[in-house]
Amino acid sequence: MHFRRVLLNTVAAGLLFPELATFGRAQAPANATAQVLTPEVDAFIDGILSDWNTAGGAGVAVVRMDANGEWQIETKGYGKAKADGSNVTADTLFSIGSNSKLFTVLAAGLLVSNESLSPRISWNTKIASVIPEWELIDPLASNGSTIVDLMSHRTGLPRHDLMFKLTDSVSDVIKRLRFLRSSTEFRQTWQYSNIMYGVLSHLPTALLPGQPLLSQYAQEHIFDPLGMNSTTYSFDIASATGLLADGFGRQAVNAIDPLDGGIPHALPFWAPNSTVSQGAGGIISNAKDMATWLQALLLNGRNPQTNVSVIPAGVIDMAATGITVMTGKAPAPYLSPQVYGGGQWQDSYRGHVLVEVSIALVYFC
Repeated sequence: MHFRRVLLNTVAAGLLFPELATFGRAQAPANATAQVLTPEVDAFIDGILSDWNTAGGAGVAVVRMDANGEWQIETKGYGKAKADGSNVTADTLFSIGSNSKLFTVLAAGLLVSNESLSPRISWNTKIASVIPEWELIDPLASNGSTIVDLMSHRTGLPRHDLMFKLTDSVSDVIKRLRFLRSSTEFRQTWQYSNIMYGVLSHLPTALLPGQPLLSQYAQEHIFDPLGMNSTTYSFDIASATGLLADGFGRQAVNAIDPLDGGIPHALPFWAPNSTVSQGAGGIISNAKDMATWLQALLLNGRNPQTNVSVIPAGVIDMAATGITVMTGKAPAPYLSPQVYGGGQWQDSYRGHVLVEVSIALVYFC
């Protein structure tokens, strides 16, 4: 049996719920068509927003397939979208942050599957062979790092997030990597790295005629074919719709209890028109499109409306397969150790495989 669920949230809040969306070849439960986002769940979500003293809100999507093979989709907004007091709806646009990493990995997988590329690449293609500017301070990592190494955070480099500005280009960042110190040996330890997802975002530019940016490549090969018409990397496009949520901060916060008090105010969008942030966290989307995205993942990359394959099933599987160990010891008896694949990590909860993408997209298998 497969379980998946999604929550789209503001950058400041990540919420997870015990209600599960179900799908799979196993027999669906008798209440498969029962509503998940009930008044009780509404009160639960609203209660969390209140407890956290947040001025913002969240968009939620639940995707299930019933016993008759029909999709059951629920989308709803909670809390406030903007400083003007407008409410979050299922159409409200949020930055989905590091959930963007999965799209970056799947874009790389589409290049791996592209038979027209010459020479062909594989998941184990060396980065140095396709990006001439690539160089790391550790010669072993510099010469040996592959697509798999970058997407599974095992190059030996820590985050080094302060080494770039949002106004930098990806090429600027790649040229400076050679000056960054490693903190572990190559392939020794899982170390989360936004920078390496920036490098992965450069693959379409490095490999394809016309040198498209990741944003162009993902639009043409993922968003458009799946009908994710509200999803974009562009702040300008999202802002022009009037549906882009404000980010919120609080001034004069109680230093002893940060959730108590403070004056909320809207913040500027964190990365307007930044190309260097695209691979690690550049996507803007809403609950409706994330519901479509969950359907596509459940269908192993097929469009839920047309059943046409958009992303090969093998690419979906590769991204979800554990490569590096995040946590070698189960934190509780009903959980398991955690492993990381590509933009996702995997563990289990009471016998069900749990796959997580950052803090906002979660699904059970």
